[in-house]
Amino acid sequence: MSTILLVDDDVDLAELIQTKLSSNGHDVQVSHTGEGAFELAKRVKPHIAILDVMLPGVTGYQICRRLRKDPELYRIGILVLTALGEEPEMLHGLEQGADDYLSKPFKLEALHEKITATEELLRAINTRNPITQLPGTEAIKREIDFRLARGSAIAACYVDISGFKPYCAVHGREGHGKVLTFMSQLLSATARKLGIYEYVVAHLGAEHFVVLLNLDDYERYCNTLMKDFDQQIREYHSAAEREQGYVLAKDKRGTQGRFPLMALSVGVAHTQYRRHRNANKMFEVLGQTRQMAKPQGQSVMFVDRRRAER
Repeated sequence: MSTILLVDDDVDLAELIQTKLSSNGHDVQVSHTGEGAFELAKRVKPHIAILDVMLPGVTGYQICRRLRKDPELYRIGILVLTALGEEPEMLHGLEQGADDYLSKPFKLEALHEKITATEELLRAINTRNPITQLPGTEAIKREIDFRLARGSAIAACYVDISGFKPYCAVHGREGHGKVLTFMSQLLSATARKLGIYEYVVAHLGAEHFVVLLNLDDYERYCNTLMKDFDQQIREYHSAAEREQGYVLAKDKRGTQGRFPLMALSVGVAHTQYRRHRNANKMFEVLGQTRQMAKPQGQSVMFVDRRRAER
């Protein structure tokens, strides 16, 4: 179970929540004022913080922002309690870094469900791929949502290794691991090579990766990534494959066929022309752009340039 920081100036409600959550096995630490709540968080290092928005003095939003900036606490789950359930208030909560919200008044069962959902989110976010040691889908979506809510100018790049499955059919588990390790290292090395320090890399599984960048950085990043990949990936193919220019492997039906050497298919969704409501909408566009990027012997990028709202 989780260690939970509860910050609420309603003493009776806080006691009720503490009793309920403690009975469910959680360790609940309570503060009735905003002052001192952050210091308490530093001491107990909670997994989840439940913050009432309307606090005297320091507000729940101020605490939320401070938690997100702290290097020891920024990854915790944050749930805000608000008496205003309108969409602008909910959006404002996400802008401050909250993962979820609950409108007052609420049933304790609803709070329990929110905490369970937050625990599941944290487990997903903290899970690393055993080969690449990169976070997965939920982690990158969480970061995209935070940046969209803050109005940041961003670009999400879906990086797919085309030809990976036929390659693995021939080179087996060893080849599978070597290429994924190479890919994960190249994604970060490219950012360092270009002096890009604000980026997030995620491994969605198999040959699929997503890189989140500032809008101004994506073109030079992707162009450099594709160039370096095309130059270096040949080392992972056999001499015969390099000479003949294809991999001889069986398809899903068991028919022998010729498949191109590996290359990158890169799809880009960004905020230059369109406002994406959330990460899920941005991922829809990423899926479309990735399908449009069809390598022909070398890596290729397709950028969404539509201006319609999402």
